[in-house]
Amino acid sequence: MRTIVTGAAGFAGHHLVRELLASGHTPISADAAPPSSPSAADLPDYHQVDLRDPGAIWRFVRDCRPDACVHLAAVSYVPDSDRDPSLALSVNVGGTLSLADALHDEAPRARLLFVSSAQVYGASHGAAGADAAAPIPETAPLRPLSLYAVTKVAAELALLARAETCGQDVVIVRPGNHTGPGQSTKFVAPAFAEQLLEVAVGKKASVAVGNLDSVRDFSDVRDVVRAYRLLLEKGRTATAYNVSGGARVRIGELLERLQTTIGVSAQTVRDETAWRPTDICNPLDTSRIHADTGWEPRFPLDRTLADLVASLKDTGSAQ
Repeated sequence: MRTIVTGAAGFAGHHLVRELLASGHTPISADAAPPSSPSAADLPDYHQVDLRDPGAIWRFVRDCRPDACVHLAAVSYVPDSDRDPSLALSVNVGGTLSLADALHDEAPRARLLFVSSAQVYGASHGAAGADAAAPIPETAPLRPLSLYAVTKVAAELALLARAETCGQDVVIVRPGNHTGPGQSTKFVAPAFAEQLLEVAVGKKASVAVGNLDSVRDFSDVRDVVRAYRLLLEKGRTATAYNVSGGARVRIGELLERLQTTIGVSAQTVRDETAWRPTDICNPLDTSRIHADTGWEPRFPLDRTLADLVASLKDTGSAQ
């Protein structure tokens, strides 16, 4: 399939483009980054598109005439959404609907795979009973607890309404946290890894941390983009799918695993700017995606962390 990938210059976007190419599809890369930027330099058939410009989106889709679209582009870092709510709403909701409109008008048979987030389910607070929580199915109530999650719920509901009212082929995917080679050091695993590498060579004496008691579900980005590709091929329209590798760990344990991977022990210093109340991301039920596509995770967390560290050593920084 000729498949538009929005957000192609981002972390998951790069991995998805490679996954599509390896599986015989033809990716059409789109992002707001200029073509001259390093993040866009290695992407095939690259187009600079601003999701806040409905006319530009419509012209892009008209010229591409795709068979499918994976919509990754978003303001995806939660603190960025909190700092600039109008930007998050205009990109994550307005941009998504403009893209859906353009696909409906210019490529009406194209499948739109919308990448939402498991954050739409909310989280538990405090450690009590965290490990006993039942996996969340896709039919669970949506209880967003951040503006970012609110934008994802709003976009989901609008797209599912379009599927119902005008028959647009929409599939929703709700991934948990994912990490791996190339992730920005704004996110916790590469942030820890970068600091630990600096400790290992004597550039730092300690690691700045937020709340180490929160629990997160970490998947390998390569498993996640394979799930996206399989849902493009086999997913059911107007259906939501959870994606999770099942590696649920305390943030403190994540730090310990990275220290073992790098072979260094470091003191920690509390970073007030990164501190959040303890919250527990509940496990996700992935039986639906397994039944419909056969997807299962392949990368254990320690392999993911080792590859992340290797990528930071190779480049000196993450994308």
